[in-house]
Amino acid sequence: MTVMGRESKRTTRRRKVEKTGVTLSELLRDLYLHGIDFCLLYSPLEGHPVFSKDQIISVLEKGEGERSISELTTLCSSFTPLEDLLKKNVLCKQEKLFVLKDADLRILPVSSIVEMSGADIGTGVPLWWDAPLPFVSWAEGRFSANRKASELLDGITVPQGDESEFLRELPGGKCFLFREIYPCVFLVDDVSEDMGNAKEMTWWAAVGKAFVSRLRGKGFSVEKMSEAPPSAVDERDEILACVWDDDILGFLKVKDGKKI
Repeated sequence: MTVMGRESKRTTRRRKVEKTGVTLSELLRDLYLHGIDFCLLYSPLEGHPVFSKDQIISVLEKGEGERSISELTTLCSSFTPLEDLLKKNVLCKQEKLFVLKDADLRILPVSSIVEMSGADIGTGVPLWWDAPLPFVSWAEGRFSANRKASELLDGITVPQGDESEFLRELPGGKCFLFREIYPCVFLVDDVSEDMGNAKEMTWWAAVGKAFVSRLRGKGFSVEKMSEAPPSAVDERDEILACVWDDDILGFLKVKDGKKI
């Protein structure tokens, strides 16, 4: 599997893929013409699937020569991500491939694919890592955060949770939700305000229970009501409105009306 010397003397070959796509028959012809053994579909989420010349020949033998290159992932029984081929030294970064990216077919070295992605292959994080969203990763047991996440977390190293979704409260009272969206990659969401509201509600719920318990301990009868009666049935009854954020959630009828 060598790249023929004449390839380095050629200008980069590019072909615009139309709606129907460059066919697999055309691709195979170009692979032989340029002495190239592999075709790559630029797809970070799939790890950049790579297909060998032999795989494409196998598909053509099934009568699929007029199908588009973009259909290779469904036509082939398997494919190998670019990173795996690099780790196994099947490919090197100087190797040239036919690359399909954004409907554009061209010959590029593997190193150019790395440059296009803006991240080096083999770091343990996906190639869309530097998107303008807060991502963190614990790949290979090491915590890392992209620029957005580092700003959001103030550069703090966060221990990984046991589940695919977990909460972490950091120094200063801020709380963050981590949701796994890709193997070892988590999206970070600042839920400090929501958690603060939840704690506030829990606190006042506890205050209400303590208040009712104290009343009952002093011999008062306390009854929960969804609606206030037109007027107190007994002059000793006291109706208390339970209000949260200016909304009346219900009422308490306190029997006797004695002060505590």
